[in-house]
Amino acid sequence: MPTHEHRDRVLSDPVVPIRPSEHPGADALLRAYSQISFQGRTLGQAADLLTRMAEDRGLFKVLTLAGALVPGGMSMVIREMIEYGFVDAIVSTGANMSHDLVEGFGHRHYRSCDLADDVELREAYVNRIYDTFLAEEAFAETEEHLLALLGNYDGVTSADLTRYLGTVVDGPCILRTAAQHGVPIFIPALNDSELGIAINRFNHVHAGARKRAGARKVVWDGLADNEAFAEIIKGREDHGVVICGGGVPRNWAQQVTPLLEYLDVAPDQELARTLPGYKYGLHITTDTPVFGGMSGCTFSESISWGKYDVHARFVRVACDVTIALPLIVAAAIARVNASRRA
Repeated sequence: MPTHEHRDRVLSDPVVPIRPSEHPGADALLRAYSQISFQGRTLGQAADLLTRMAEDRGLFKVLTLAGALVPGGMSMVIREMIEYGFVDAIVSTGANMSHDLVEGFGHRHYRSCDLADDVELREAYVNRIYDTFLAEEAFAETEEHLLALLGNYDGVTSADLTRYLGTVVDGPCILRTAAQHGVPIFIPALNDSELGIAINRFNHVHAGARKRAGARKVVWDGLADNEAFAEIIKGREDHGVVICGGGVPRNWAQQVTPLLEYLDVAPDQELARTLPGYKYGLHITTDTPVFGGMSGCTFSESISWGKYDVHARFVRVACDVTIALPLIVAAAIARVNASRRA
């Protein structure tokens, strides 16, 4: 039988039912969420953690983006995270930045009322991302813009490329906002995207002109990406990461601590756990670890790899990013604004 002290401890924090009329606004609602159960509680805890990360001076904050977040309407959420100082570096799929460029050059994604026939969409040159549509000409016209602009680009890393694109894109988008705020965007699988295809086409179209004029083609060095990101992380003492989805962006951002440790090991030395890893972790995902998913394992499992500090604070929210992220960010913005006014 458990001791009375044990019972008193585990039965000390009652569930508090939510009365919706008493909690207008994301801040109040997520404070109430933190006192209920299941994923409602993790949403509330996530808002608490993001606020703590935002207010932790000196913390270097990384945001990773996977899935169809830009077509799904998350662009402004991510831009506000940059504007409010919630993000110091972004690691993204190439697809999200490709769709961001599409919007930056004035095109739109469209909602569907139902799932249309994909053969009909193919014949109409309409691309489908689950329940969202994008005209093929939007990609084609964006690519034409890129072909005209890439001739002036001279860089090596994906962060060099995204910084350049953020300075030349016409309209509001993540790339432009990130460039304006000095937030680097890394795309560790750049070739796996429409943006990568556009660069391939640029190099192919201008191959003859390069031979005649001696001009260089657009180059991307993925290993230089590793080193550039590692140098940024190495220059800051504390780090936190907000992970949207999983995939390459998540694991690439997390592997930086083992990378730095290996870079410091001489050929005749043994590897030592010399770096603490991320201090905070917030993960929004619908993956589960039992099927080999989670795109890089649970936070707890990551501690064994040295990717997170043994005392790291982390929250995993099992939810669609398009549901959870706007609520969490809205609550954190309200709290940061209140703190700044105080």
